[in-house]
Amino acid sequence: MYTWYWLAVLVILISVELCTLALTTIWFAGGALAALITSCFTDSLVIQCIAFGVISLVLLLFLRPSVVRRFNRKRAKTNVDTAAGKTVRVIEAVDNISDTGRVLLDGLDWTARSSEDGITFNEGETATVVRVEGVKLIIAKEG
Repeated sequence: MYTWYWLAVLVILISVELCTLALTTIWFAGGALAALITSCFTDSLVIQCIAFGVISLVLLLFLRPSVVRRFNRKRAKTNVDTAAGKTVRVIEAVDNISDTGRVLLDGLDWTARSSEDGITFNEGETATVVRVEGVKLIIAKEG
């Protein structure tokens, strides 16, 4: 009875996945396929929805991580991804209380903040990037 609905859901989810290639809706398409197959054996919408939910959840939780790792292996990191651990030179005093601070990272000017509020950096000092938060580098003393 609901076979055509599940087929429509399956086609829509696969179409969305093909347009985005985000590896998000494909897991739900697997659930829709399970519900479609289930609809051939029972008219119970509850059982079909349970099949959809369980299979989608299992695919999402157990299969997605390994597939994402495999496909993202060749992805090139951006300068933000590689910033942590690099050394920067302070070009404007970094002081979280005063909300000031700029550093140079690989020749690029970045807004910077100290990883701890009580620690400041003077112009000309060097520091290590701890992480990136938005468009700000969070830095700490070297060593």
